[in-house]
Amino acid sequence: MNKLHHITLNSPYSTLILDCQNDTAKVLYWGKKLSKAHQAHTLKRLHTRQEAPCCAAEEATIDLSPTDASGFLGHSGLQVHRNGCDWTIYPIIDDVNQTDAHSVTIRATDTHNQVQLKQDIQLDPHSGVLSAKTRVINLGDDALTVNYCAAPTVPVPAHLEQLLALDGRWAQEFQMQEVDRFAGAFVRENRCGRSSHNAFPGLIVKGKHTNESQGEAYGFHLGWSGNHRLYSEVLSDGRGYVQMGELLFPGEIRLAAGEHYNSPTLFSAYSSEGLSILSQQFHRYVRSQLTEARCRTRPRPVHYNTWEALYFDHQSETLSKLAKEAADIGAERFVLDDGWFKGRRHDRAGLGDWTVDAHIYPKGLSPLIQEVTDLGMEFGLWLEPEMVNPDSDLYRAHPDWVLGATPGPQILARNQLVLNLALEQVQCYL
Repeated sequence: MNKLHHITLNSPYSTLILDCQNDTAKVLYWGKKLSKAHQAHTLKRLHTRQEAPCCAAEEATIDLSPTDASGFLGHSGLQVHRNGCDWTIYPIIDDVNQTDAHSVTIRATDTHNQVQLKQDIQLDPHSGVLSAKTRVINLGDDALTVNYCAAPTVPVPAHLEQLLALDGRWAQEFQMQEVDRFAGAFVRENRCGRSSHNAFPGLIVKGKHTNESQGEAYGFHLGWSGNHRLYSEVLSDGRGYVQMGELLFPGEIRLAAGEHYNSPTLFSAYSSEGLSILSQQFHRYVRSQLTEARCRTRPRPVHYNTWEALYFDHQSETLSKLAKEAADIGAERFVLDDGWFKGRRHDRAGLGDWTVDAHIYPKGLSPLIQEVTDLGMEFGLWLEPEMVNPDSDLYRAHPDWVLGATPGPQILARNQLVLNLALEQVQCYL
């Protein structure tokens, strides 16, 4: 067993201090970078908090995974049960392993309810981006139902009075929505099954006068493209926090003995010099950590897309002319968009039938590909593998391959349904 009282992680922009000296782990400080001398002084003061009138003398802390059993009156970061029982989870730290100067893994176990938590936290030394995730493990013999398991919860200071969320729709994406923080919870939930413009999985907590070049701000982004819940709450005693996780449907996650569930990763950053520095930290992290290695140093090719020029009217002569004009103006990649596959003469048919339309391309795509590459460009091809039109050979053969909520009706969007990519048959077909 390795148990450390305090863990300090530093980046060029911030210092993170985790308190592990009691039963549960929490963020004691995350903000402007501290010197070593300041860290020791700060620790002593941060552990002191005035007792709120008519409240418990020892208030429940905002743990990395706050639970109902701890007496926490905010939103629990872990909600599990076994057939309606064993839901009062209270994992106690039994191991803290600081693998290097920038990473730590904290393990906590509830031996009574046979549940274990592991939290991995990293503060990237180059970008300053914090990445954090939670794993819940079923140590018991009976199935454990997971209703909710958030990424680690992060407290945010009360003097930052505003939330900046992103709203929008097609052709009006990323509309900024400023909301003053209030006593209570700001909640955004996504139920689209994927990321969407109206439910972007991120938000910023900032000062009222923070702008691009000055002021404090914390940025939060949940690395997840499915259903999610964003939660920012100010408690009655003035403390506030941000919590994010996957939005699970009833019974969606049931862990057999020994199985585990991983929360999506929360990516976060702190800036004391405005929103531009915050953006730069995320950009630097994406380029160095998330972008595929072979693409990191390669300039993005300028590409020409055929959609607005052709729509569904594909003709060899027109395509040849477009390819030559694209090469002449400096395009480096020629992308053949919608309309190349079987039966796709409009947007009401053909999706799912990913074979070249022999009526339009009797010799296949090879002649066009050769022409494009001879002009010095890469060839790109558009497809939308997760979607299907009811008017398609695929749907007629396999109507059971689409997502649905029986006995509810199928609701078309853009004349399309969504394939169930969890089915092995669908994966093999694609």
